[in-house]
Amino acid sequence: MEIYDNYHPTGTNDYDNTPGDKILSDLKKLDRGYNKVYRNIVRKDNIIKRTGIEVYTSGGFGSQIRDAESGNYYSDTVGSAQEDLYFSVILATGECKSSNGSSTLFYLSPTHYERHFHTTLSPEIINKWTVKNQKYLSENA
Repeated sequence: MEIYDNYHPTGTNDYDNTPGDKILSDLKKLDRGYNKVYRNIVRKDNIIKRTGIEVYTSGGFGSQIRDAESGNYYSDTVGSAQEDLYFSVILATGECKSSNGSSTLFYLSPTHYERHFHTTLSPEIINKWTVKNQKYLSENA
């Protein structure tokens, strides 16, 4: 069996800019909740690099909650009591210009947000969310 490998370590390869990448990029632009925000991230070698972070916003009151990192929709809705199951963040920087008019991001937990945005939250914020989340779970078990 013959194996064809397009990768060459010293040259360019056709895995970087395939036509599928262009199609995927165009599809993301059609998504009403898709955005790309930029953050300065400190790499392991202490070099700061401006990095694009793809996010998916949830719509307004009554719309389905959407995972900010993956774009997956959950059955719970914005504004419902089930919203306490999620860690929510509002990007109030003005850089999030989704066509659904929202800048609200929902995560399964604060650590999910920290990994996605390469940041660290204060223990107070994490504890506050944990208490709220546990309260909802105990009342609705």
